[in-house]
Amino acid sequence: MQDRLSHSPFRRQGFTLLELLMVCFLISISLALALPTVRNSLMTDQLASGSRKIISLIKSARSKAVMTRQPYLIFLDPAEQRLWYQEAGGDREEPSAAVHPSITLPAGVHILDIKQANSGNDQNALSNGLWISKQGYMDKTAIHLGDGSDKSISLLISPFLHTIQVLDGPVHFE
Repeated sequence: MQDRLSHSPFRRQGFTLLELLMVCFLISISLALALPTVRNSLMTDQLASGSRKIISLIKSARSKAVMTRQPYLIFLDPAEQRLWYQEAGGDREEPSAAVHPSITLPAGVHILDIKQANSGNDQNALSNGLWISKQGYMDKTAIHLGDGSDKSISLLISPFLHTIQVLDGPVHFE
């Protein structure tokens, strides 16, 4: 009976240590070659970093409007490429670190334009701010970002959804 089990085809299945070491070696070589490229694209892509900061600020402002049941405005300082939000109804103030959350866009990233679907004037949002209702609703808005080269992306803000789409190139409303 013991002799019959040792010659069974099921007994010889598996990988040798040499085969496993070769697979691990090939995986480590491919990771070593791919890691710098992946790290470079994730960590140093200033345009993606700027869009993540803007998305975070908009989501924070919408949440704050819903929690406090007050409308808010998001403002942009084009000279310093800085954005902040504050309660609507007051004068436009420069943000202080303690009162108003503020973000600064990474070097080289600029807001090219802000378009709202219900507004005929493209520059209106830059001077008057982006309005957020006390329910967290916003007008359909596209924020077009560029990095000085040919790369550009648009952030498409939906009026009733809290998701923000990131699209390549500018967005045109019809």
